[in-house]
Amino acid sequence: MKKIKFIVAMFFTIAISSSCKKTTCNVVEQDTFPYKCETGMDVAFVVDYTGSMGYVIDSIKTNINSIANTIIAKSGGDYRLSLSIFDETNKGGTLNYLTKADYLVLPAPQKIKKTTGTTHDQYLTMMEKFNTANKISFNAQLAKLNTVSFPIGWGMTTAPEPGGMLADVIINSAFAGAWRPFKNKFVIIITDDVDGGDDGIANPTDDTFLTNLASLANVNGVQCILVTSQPTVASNYSLKLIANNTGAIQATSANLQNIAPLINQMINNICENNGK
Repeated sequence: MKKIKFIVAMFFTIAISSSCKKTTCNVVEQDTFPYKCETGMDVAFVVDYTGSMGYVIDSIKTNINSIANTIIAKSGGDYRLSLSIFDETNKGGTLNYLTKADYLVLPAPQKIKKTTGTTHDQYLTMMEKFNTANKISFNAQLAKLNTVSFPIGWGMTTAPEPGGMLADVIINSAFAGAWRPFKNKFVIIITDDVDGGDDGIANPTDDTFLTNLASLANVNGVQCILVTSQPTVASNYSLKLIANNTGAIQATSANLQNIAPLINQMINNICENNGK
């Protein structure tokens, strides 16, 4: 099994700039972190569902289930989970799950198709929104991935992908539901590629987008956890989102296999330090 390397960057002090707007500063002051984990945890899983993930998606499902169990234990039962996927096609293309029952049954507000790019279309799907102590329904939605009724996407297998776009609408309190105040808030991004926005190209525009997303996460008290097969020096998620997000953590695994023990340990470490 390939060696798993991880980078942990945990910064638990929010620096409030004297130049920031008063309303923005007030948000940070009123809902800063870290909190003790048992005061509650809202955790959003953001999963790359493009074609290149087909070989590992079943393993990721198993690992997500293990991570969710750790969250439940550490939160003392005060938790909410969400599950979402991102996918992409060439402009005007289609995905093989768009006509399947388990996709069609999802409410329209939980399905976003982005057509702003000139060469690619993006699909952002919320499988499970935040709900109180929702492990049973979360598991039911997780189990649907990579099945006959919700097959892995035909999406791009080599191009940079729109994970940042999905993380944005979740951090923005729009897509998974509103974050609870005074609770620990996490977005766990699992992907094998870099972020490419709406054009399938990783460029300075995406760097700026991810840097701004980190700032938004800081204001909202959200900590990002990146699980990626990309080396740090090659990942715009690492260099722009993780590097600028307070409390961010990264785990790098060449094959994205057996990631749960590492992430569970990271969560345990966070919970040991939070609230001290």
